[in-house]
Amino acid sequence: MKKYIGLASVVLGLGLTSCDSFLDTLPDNRTEANTEEKIQKLLVSAYPTHDHMLFTEYGSDNVDDMGANNPNTDRLLDEVYAWKDVTETDNQDPETYWQDLYQCIETANMALEGIEAMGGATTPSLRELEAEALLCRAYAHFMLCNVFAMHYDANNSKAMGISYVTETEKELNPKYERETVHENYAHIAQDLEKALPNVGDSYYKIPKYHFNKNAAYAFATRFYLYYEKYDKVIEYANKVLGTNPASMLRDWATLNTMPDGSDFQQSPTTNHVIEATLNCNLLLLTSYSGQGIYFGGFSTGHRYSHCEYIGQNETISALAGLWGGDYTSFAMQVKRYSGSNMNAWSQWRMPYLFEYTDPVAQIGYRHTVYNAFTGDEVLLNRAEAYTMLNDTLKAAADLQIWVRNTSTQKNFVLTPQVVREFMNGIPYAYDDKTGVQKAALTSSLKKHLNPKFTIDAEGSTQESMIQLVLACRRYETLHEGKRWFDIKRWGIEIPRRVMNASGTPDHIDDWLTVDDPRRAVQIPQKVREAGYTPNPRPSAENAGESVVFHL
Repeated sequence: MKKYIGLASVVLGLGLTSCDSFLDTLPDNRTEANTEEKIQKLLVSAYPTHDHMLFTEYGSDNVDDMGANNPNTDRLLDEVYAWKDVTETDNQDPETYWQDLYQCIETANMALEGIEAMGGATTPSLRELEAEALLCRAYAHFMLCNVFAMHYDANNSKAMGISYVTETEKELNPKYERETVHENYAHIAQDLEKALPNVGDSYYKIPKYHFNKNAAYAFATRFYLYYEKYDKVIEYANKVLGTNPASMLRDWATLNTMPDGSDFQQSPTTNHVIEATLNCNLLLLTSYSGQGIYFGGFSTGHRYSHCEYIGQNETISALAGLWGGDYTSFAMQVKRYSGSNMNAWSQWRMPYLFEYTDPVAQIGYRHTVYNAFTGDEVLLNRAEAYTMLNDTLKAAADLQIWVRNTSTQKNFVLTPQVVREFMNGIPYAYDDKTGVQKAALTSSLKKHLNPKFTIDAEGSTQESMIQLVLACRRYETLHEGKRWFDIKRWGIEIPRRVMNASGTPDHIDDWLTVDDPRRAVQIPQKVREAGYTPNPRPSAENAGESVVFHL
């Protein structure tokens, strides 16, 4: 039997910080959306102002535990790193993200109801407004589903999703049904397909901060990739990339020429990354977030770190092995830190911006600006779609464009055979010399894939191409929390590995296995307490068990 729960308290309780109090009355004085101008202004609030990056990045295999002797941590980081149900509150915790996204949905629904009350989307401008509202509603539900539910599985129609809300709240504590992931995806597709023909940029002052045409198509490529509809991925990617895909990619070489700057904001590098005039930036979002310093020069001494070992063996240098290079052969050089409680390889991608609410007391809010969608991601999405359709020549062509742009190897020739030979020349991570899975601590670029759909055997051209796409996307989205979704989609098992004093693996405390229910972030505690069905968790007899390996 499905449980029901009113989301009003969650939707309406959002403030600028992580809220412990929730409104218990309806907002009867909320703005009436009865003109185009009011709807335009209203939709500015239909985009999230908080993000998932901290808890999905620290939950991924992009960080290792540098050891209990490193004091630079807090309870929130400890919880998300260990895949625990989060109890700590912060602007970057799961509860705040849940609240924010349902607030975006409420705002989008308000705009859609306003358009309907005006007689419907009968003019070009109203159709554009309707399209933006539908896209905001679809995107918020998409992120909720992919964070707080297990990944879409075409063969499992009963897996719990989240509540898909299509009307504004008109009573206190209305009841909502928790749909299945299949139902969520069907609703997202419906909103998306209704919106795409009418997306426009005509009334945007800064289109990159809204669902402009390219951003909408980019969203479609990611959604349909997750939905396993690969023809649609290619169709919408073609609209973004056109006949010259390289022109839609980031100019990493320019970033590499910029001075580091004298402060921990990593300016001017990060300010250039979020420049709205760049073709590669398709949708920029602002957030109450310290992500810019969690993986920047100011905070590289964290206990949970994208350390040198990961950079050498899994991400940066490991990927450069494809073209015979190392970390120095990327167009943008990695920032390397070492010292007392400092072991980190960082790439400056998000600015750290601080809003002072009291300059005298030096208090306020952390902010960042980040890319929700980029042309670089769209290219990799298309390469994956081609691979899944076994059109490996076209996939290799896209990957060659990406490699030439991201590295210093501007003439590198990539073919399916080159990829297969490279991938078959390296071992799978955590296997011993006889191929026994999870029998070692050592890692590599390549990890066993366990998707719910069928792919060719390990070592095949298709599997090798997928491995490379995942490695490229892992580099492309480093520090942004998006790796977590590839871990879920592809059933990648990852350990919680503790490093020794020399920065190499000492032992493994825990594994996130293929069907581990912790892959779905737990529903926020206040929502569960109100009666919402929680996500399953490992049984009591298995909870906290460790699988410990030593070198």
